[in-house]
Amino acid sequence: MIKKTFIVLMMAMLLFAAACSTKTSVSENPAEETVPSEENTPGELEIIDSEENADDKTHEDKGKVVSPLDGLKYFPEQLKNRPVAVSIDNHPDARWQAGLSQAEIIYEFEVEYPYTRYLCIFHAQEPEMIGPVRSARPYIIYYAMENDGIFVHVGGSEDAFSEIDRLDCPDVDGLYSGAMWRYYDTGKKAPHNMYTTVKSIRDEAASYGYRKEGNFEGYLFNEKPHNISKDYKDSISAQNINITYNKSNTTSYEYDKELQVYLRFKDGQKHVDELDKKQLSTKNIIIIETKKSVLDNAGRLYIGTVGEGRGMYISNGEAVEITWSKSKEASRTKFYSGNDEIKLNPGNTWIQVVNYLDNVEIEKN
Repeated sequence: MIKKTFIVLMMAMLLFAAACSTKTSVSENPAEETVPSEENTPGELEIIDSEENADDKTHEDKGKVVSPLDGLKYFPEQLKNRPVAVSIDNHPDARWQAGLSQAEIIYEFEVEYPYTRYLCIFHAQEPEMIGPVRSARPYIIYYAMENDGIFVHVGGSEDAFSEIDRLDCPDVDGLYSGAMWRYYDTGKKAPHNMYTTVKSIRDEAASYGYRKEGNFEGYLFNEKPHNISKDYKDSISAQNINITYNKSNTTSYEYDKELQVYLRFKDGQKHVDELDKKQLSTKNIIIIETKKSVLDNAGRLYIGTVGEGRGMYISNGEAVEITWSKSKEASRTKFYSGNDEIKLNPGNTWIQVVNYLDNVEIEKN
């Protein structure tokens, strides 16, 4: 009985195999195949995978547009809103700061001796938290306005408030706004612990009736990152950059050849983002030389943002001398090599505002 059952099973299997063979023969005839088979041969899978790998970047960028602030590609909805420009505290008691790694552009400039302050421009990115937020100065306002930013601050000098009124600068002041809060979990104390978010600021700005959409002139960017020497014959090697604001305040960058970015250091320490504890890095560094003078007994400064002067553009391990020009407070600072406006490599940019280029040391190796 078992032997007979076995023979019947074998005959059934042979008949099934023959039927499958006949079906395969028909499906391989293109004229007779009207619907693609759901089963692909190994060869067909390899072709599909190969095409997908080759087009990964194309698929990733599909529907995206180039940002006017960092030259990277984002979905249009990420760029439709007006930028947010936040005055960030850099007092030693405020470190480390939150959200800086996601800013498209960051300026560093001097305030009352011996400190510096940052202005962070957020457009496409929205960090979970930004801060500590600090007070306004006139020159900070001018750099915020050239990016059409909603200017975020906590208080400010009398001159700053006068300029906000004179220039009709769209601002959100933490002294009067619920869009910011004291954050004590970091162990920081007032006035070094005021935080906010991009969404909170945009919601507050909307309640003030400020224009929501951005309206500004962006920078010029290369389509792909490349060495400065490709465009400028007088470029030099720039592996390490050391900027001395004063004997108690320095900023340094070290070029990472593998990542092709500059790693940032502040006062000899790795500059990290408070949110993820990772060291900050940048694709571009622009250094501009400006005039500076002390205005009052409190040490408040005048910094000449409007006009023209010398500078350096640094990227991909190389540097070139440039000039800068800014025609009025709200106009964009433009950077030139000769008579031509320079193109930046796609990526974030740190703009270091200094009193003398002589305070900048560039190491070739």
